[in-house]
Amino acid sequence: MFLSEFILTGFFVCLLGGLSEGALHLSNYYGDHMVLQRGPQRAVLTGTATREGDTVTAQIVGHGSPVTGQVHSGKWKVKLPAVTEAGPFVIRVSSSEGQVTLNDVLFGDVWLCSGQSNMEFQMNQVMNSGAELQKVSQFPTIRFFKAQHQKSNTPLDNLIVAQGWSLPNPQSVQSFSAVCWLFAEYLQPHLKYPIGLVEASWGGTTIEAWSPPEAINACPAIHHTQQEQSCCPQSKLVIWNGMIRPLLSMTIFGALWYQGESNWDQTDIYSCQMKQLISTWRSEFNQQSMGETSQNFPFGYVQLAGYHNSQDVGAFPVLRWAQTGGHGYAPNPDQPRSFMAVAMDLPDFTSPYDPIHPRYKQDVAQRLVLGALNVAYGHSDVAFQGPFPTQFHVTGSGAQRTITIEYNNGRTSLDIRNTKGFDICCGGANAHSCAEHGTYWVDAPITSHQGSHVTIAASGCNANKVLGLRYAWRESPCNLKQCAIYAADSSLPAPPYLTNTLPA
Repeated sequence: MFLSEFILTGFFVCLLGGLSEGALHLSNYYGDHMVLQRGPQRAVLTGTATREGDTVTAQIVGHGSPVTGQVHSGKWKVKLPAVTEAGPFVIRVSSSEGQVTLNDVLFGDVWLCSGQSNMEFQMNQVMNSGAELQKVSQFPTIRFFKAQHQKSNTPLDNLIVAQGWSLPNPQSVQSFSAVCWLFAEYLQPHLKYPIGLVEASWGGTTIEAWSPPEAINACPAIHHTQQEQSCCPQSKLVIWNGMIRPLLSMTIFGALWYQGESNWDQTDIYSCQMKQLISTWRSEFNQQSMGETSQNFPFGYVQLAGYHNSQDVGAFPVLRWAQTGGHGYAPNPDQPRSFMAVAMDLPDFTSPYDPIHPRYKQDVAQRLVLGALNVAYGHSDVAFQGPFPTQFHVTGSGAQRTITIEYNNGRTSLDIRNTKGFDICCGGANAHSCAEHGTYWVDAPITSHQGSHVTIAASGCNANKVLGLRYAWRESPCNLKQCAIYAADSSLPAPPYLTNTLPA
């Protein structure tokens, strides 16, 4: 505990942020080998000093003019010039109280990776981890930094740091987030410039623990069935205060989020929580970076994977739907400039780390990269979403009744990998919605398919009305990559889907 308190005072910043002399210090997430956000955005440096009103000067050696800021209430903040060259550079920060030097600094895109245990899931735990780790040294301009667990009931300015920014090698990457690293590894060949990764994750945590006060207050009150444990805080605000708020001044390009398992008992408000987390993170990062982090920065997230090897519906389908704000896809009106990796078809029932932690993080990262290329980097030709229903036709009656579903307005050829996955909702003559008492769900197998259309049997309702339809509405809808509907060209899975109303 003494070491953590010592780091928080800032006296260890000199070990983590280059050579420091005197009472001038950089915030402890800056350091040698780091990646700062490239132009047109401007990177922000922050720190502490003791002489009120003193001038702090920052200079990228050999590049542009120096920039200055003043010490207010013991803190200072400066914007560096916009830099599009990769580097490496040396940055010197000085005041009347001393000088700090940052060596081997690169400029690229900085991504924040956050969430619970599936974001924290390490590179040495993925499928074929040995071979994956042997590749990492081929990416010397992907640099990474990991915040240590820290919860607080009050807002903090500094992180707990075990070590500073790292260069990639099999030893340094093995305990880093697999989703975060693999995302950068697959993305960098498209960018051809450095990527900085900041991991702030904590297994077993809820979304409200990561949310600022504005997000908490915008949604209904939370009443979890599980109690907070010492291992994994559930209380609202505590990780926001300890692990996200200290990072707000850092200029970032985008964020990745993998969380939701710990909110299985609060699915009714998760849509609101997700919307508010995205919007408040954007506004807070924008404000604290003096406008340099975009107020609409790209936000990618992972929809929950399969879990137990059973056909139980469970809580996950409703939570997956809530992750999208009830739209079923991303980006959407409640989550602009977002993108989603569907993972329900990536279960790992024999995972040695428990089936809640699938090892197939390569597929998750590849799907996230497709979304990033399209949404974050403007490559509109990159397909990143699986097929989505756009029209329904109910024909026949009784045992001959069928429903034909059109995907993507008829523009996408489908790859049908099995005939299971659809359910239909049945109700009596006076029923109008699947939410009404007395309605029930039955299986509706695929009977035929052609092009972008799938036909399912609706005979299970017998003489009752067909009111609604759902797809992949199970905790674990299928075995690995064997759900029913995929896009023929991209092999991306159709996401879970629900409608409580169908045309008569």
